[in-house]
Amino acid sequence: MNANNELVMNVICDNETKAPNVEEDNSVSLLINNELLIDTCSSVNKLINNSRVLGIDIRPRLLIITTPVNHHWGGVDAITNALTVAVPVDSTMHGFELRNKLEGLGLDVIEVGGRERIRLGFGDVELIRVGNRRVGELLVYFPSYKLLVSGCGLNLWLINDDEITRFFRELGVKYFVGGLGATSISEYQGALLKDVIRGLSGVYPLHGTGPRLRKELVSNYRNVHDVGAGSILRFR
Repeated sequence: MNANNELVMNVICDNETKAPNVEEDNSVSLLINNELLIDTCSSVNKLINNSRVLGIDIRPRLLIITTPVNHHWGGVDAITNALTVAVPVDSTMHGFELRNKLEGLGLDVIEVGGRERIRLGFGDVELIRVGNRRVGELLVYFPSYKLLVSGCGLNLWLINDDEITRFFRELGVKYFVGGLGATSISEYQGALLKDVIRGLSGVYPLHGTGPRLRKELVSNYRNVHDVGAGSILRFR
């Protein structure tokens, strides 16, 4: 764990922007303590340009691709120095495309089919695959900070109140960053999470949360924060 016991998360890409000259992107990219990168924007240009504008030098030890859909890893060509890439087990054409890409770049790949812990300088990172046998997403949990990150839409996989509540309770989640409801069609699937949201210390909706739901949550919950590309989130 770092010296001041703080986890610093830079939001490099998101559907919304919160800093001057940063481009919006239908994707997400999060850099944690300059050591872990979650997803890589939709393109190399957006990852590089936003990083340059924000004064961020991306040199992660570990890259996590939360879902093999290519707008989550479009900028991967810019990440040549990562020692390891973690991806979910996925049997779709997107999964094959991602694995071929990473192999072509010569990156060391870990495929996660259940749960796996990786130790980094700031502490453990737990990778949790959710979904079905064929397709899924990696959720990223930071046990020391009680922080859960979803790069996609959480309730694409956890689809009822009891399942969501039990999942959060078992992990002991206090903070949530990322997607809550993925599309305009699933906009109000986010209603399933409202009882869970009330009990959290902080919620930071990003890509994978529909725009209507984002606005409603920020307006109605004191613990939900309006964030986007250019935001810096800090956890202790």
